[in-house]
Amino acid sequence: MERLSAASFAEVLQAREFARLEFEPARAGVLSWNTHAPHGRLQFRILRAGRPGADWLDHSEWQPSAAKSFGAEHQGVGVDVDVIRAAQPFDGIEVRARGVDFELVAFSSPLRPRPSLPYARDALILDVPARSQYSDDESERGWCSPATLSMLHAFHGIDHSVAETARAVFDRAYNGTGNWTFNAAYSGRLGLRGVVAHLCNLDHAQRLIERNLPLGISYSWRAGELPGAPLEHSDGHLAVLCGFTRDGDCAVNDPAAPNVRVVYPRAALEYVWQRNEGVAYVVAPAGIEYADVLSRP
Repeated sequence: MERLSAASFAEVLQAREFARLEFEPARAGVLSWNTHAPHGRLQFRILRAGRPGADWLDHSEWQPSAAKSFGAEHQGVGVDVDVIRAAQPFDGIEVRARGVDFELVAFSSPLRPRPSLPYARDALILDVPARSQYSDDESERGWCSPATLSMLHAFHGIDHSVAETARAVFDRAYNGTGNWTFNAAYSGRLGLRGVVAHLCNLDHAQRLIERNLPLGISYSWRAGELPGAPLEHSDGHLAVLCGFTRDGDCAVNDPAAPNVRVVYPRAALEYVWQRNEGVAYVVAPAGIEYADVLSRP
């Protein structure tokens, strides 16, 4: 079992039924896993100074036809759809799922944000296929997360439709397709490595894009905060950061935009993304490393 642990990101590769992750103290974070197991029930417990800090809690379960998260809460520890929170800091987590072989288990907690430096290289824009979050059914306006994931998969050569992706990541408890953990898990089922990660700024993101890894980023904005946005405001949205123009502005595949590809001002996008703790989907084919970037902001 190979382990990488760091300030806010820890990862275990090839784990049988159990994984233990250690990191710098945090009050919240997101668990990711990749497995080909068709069904499973995952539990976790937090650690403090290497010792259990609470009892085991149900996190989620999955079957070939459906998956659901658990809103478990006990002893000051709880799960809010995809975010584990604790009243007091914890510095480790244990995960178990009977009969499940994990390709990957990871945990990420928010980093302290800092402004990125002025952009100082030629334009770098990855050719990510475009996908819209909209369909003929207006009830599906919230498919930004599966649309983003579908674009990331298509870039890496796995072309599944937004609707198919939405079905695969649907959370029966949350009643939606925006469960970050389930989105990362679907990447794993397709043979990719997918994790939810926290990045500190666009410089941090650029290091992944330079490795040919576009990112799904989560952000929200109020009226006037994001020039060129397709909606006046949003409480939560996902889009693909494809790279940067020569001026350092952000080339984005925004699934809510009429033509999908847009360019957002660098400072504006960084601000609204950092306000959402710099959350991102990192999806990579086997052989392209990313954990070292996540561990060294």
